[in-house]
Formats: sequence, C-alpha cells, structure tokens
Amino acid sequence: KIIRMDSDSDNGDIIGNAVDMIDMEEAEKENNQKEVVYCVHLRYQQRTMRKGYTIIEGMPDDIDCKKVLKSFKKIFSCNGALKADRNNQNTKVILLQGDHRDDIEKFLLEEGIVSSDEIKKHGH
Repeated sequence: KIIRMDSDSDNGDIIGNAVDMIDMEEAEKENNQKEVVYCVHLRYQQRTMRKGYTIIEGMPDDIDCKKVLKSFKKIFSCNGALKADRNNQNTKVILLQGDHRDDIEKFLLEEGIVSSDEIKKHGH
C-alpha cells in the first residue's frame, strides 16, 4: 500500500521507499519464474531371471510420447507401452522390453530432447 504525503511534510521519503519495495517484489517474482528443468529417469526392472523392462519417466510435456515410443520400438526392435504414472495421472511413463538405458540416453541426447545433466540412469 502506497501512502502519499504532501510535499510540505517531512515524510516525503515514504513514497520513494514504497516504490523501491514494489520494484524489489517484481524482481523477486521474475527470479522465481525460472525455466522448468526436467529430469528424465531411466530405470531397469527385472521381471524374471532373464527378462526385464526399461522404464522412462519424466519426459518433457512438449514431447509427444506416442511418437517417441513408436521410434524406440522401431529402432531398438522391441515392444513397448505407454502408461499413466501411478503417482501423477497427468504424466506418462514409457515401458520398453529389455535393457535399453544406454541406447535411450544416446537417442535423447542426439535428438536434443534433453541435455546430459537432465538424464539420470538408475542401476548402472
């Protein structure tokens, strides 16, 4: 709340201080609106003694997961599925048969989907 004082009074600095406080609040809001950093998690889960599947979580929202899944299936010659995350129904999880963590990391970096510091490989 800005308090306006008459120019004759001695408290004319209140207006300047209030404007400085508003500028500081705007600067803090701009600092809080940083770019969203995604963290793509690559996991391998053992299903039986010889079989397992790769789980890909945390893909960016602007990426079409169906197209990515289709290209994964074609490139890696495996089957896969797109499922909703148990914790957050709005996010998608990609499941691929077999251990493809290294290949998926290489693909994501080559296509420029995420950077190397945004990928976490678990279990390696």
